[in-house]
Amino acid sequence: MTPVRRPALAFPAVDRPAHDTADGFGDALGVAAEGPPRRQGWAALAVGGWLVSQVVGAVAFLVLNPLFVVAGTASGVAAAAALDDEVFALAAGTPLVALALLQAPVWATQLATVAAATAGRGRSLRRDLGLVVRPSDIGVGIACGVAAQLLIAVVYLLAGVDEDGPARQLTSKGAGTAGLIGMLLLLAVVAPIVEELLFRGLLQGGLAARMDARLALALTSVAFAAVHFQPVQFPGLVIAGLVFGGLALRAGRLGPAIVAHMAFNAFTVTLLALS
Repeated sequence: MTPVRRPALAFPAVDRPAHDTADGFGDALGVAAEGPPRRQGWAALAVGGWLVSQVVGAVAFLVLNPLFVVAGTASGVAAAAALDDEVFALAAGTPLVALALLQAPVWATQLATVAAATAGRGRSLRRDLGLVVRPSDIGVGIACGVAAQLLIAVVYLLAGVDEDGPARQLTSKGAGTAGLIGMLLLLAVVAPIVEELLFRGLLQGGLAARMDARLALALTSVAFAAVHFQPVQFPGLVIAGLVFGGLALRAGRLGPAIVAHMAFNAFTVTLLALS
């Protein structure tokens, strides 16, 4: 009797590698505790890399601060916002180019962390972290990213909470066509790629090598929300993290998660810019 083959997008079992073993990267996101030893340190590397990136961002701020108005790293501004909402009035005065220059070393450090995880093993980001985007990922990713935004908006609307304050301050820098394009490039292209590599690829992949893949998904989603340092937006970011991580785990690659993250951010930037 011919065995029935699992559908291509079936949720991978947590006690064995994900389905996409033909390309060699499916197990990176869905492997359980008995996974390859070299992935055991990925979670610690992801956390360490993120911490170092914040130090690098702080140094960049100290160096570039004399050139711009009062500003801070993304994490610094958001952390201060937890104590004083007026900090966004200061951040709003920072030119878009200043924010880009301040964030660039942070992203570069995080990308270097991701590269270090696969360096010297003769493999690649494609095989180790599932950095692959297929045509089928585009439609699924866009639909899930927009749906996640709408779901979060409904949740906050019912709760009577305005969760768009930080995003509104940030998008205020993107006045005009050039500014809007710049904001979209930063928030809807660069940020999603870097964050998905670090969080879903490295952190979630590393945790899934030590524990149940669903628990790894949950922990990564909480961490993803926490490092944004935005208490009001924390529940919404957890939901977004679950959507992005779930897509990566289901597909065994980062493609759907990256596209969903791009759509998620682009939807917000465009909507706020138009309003």
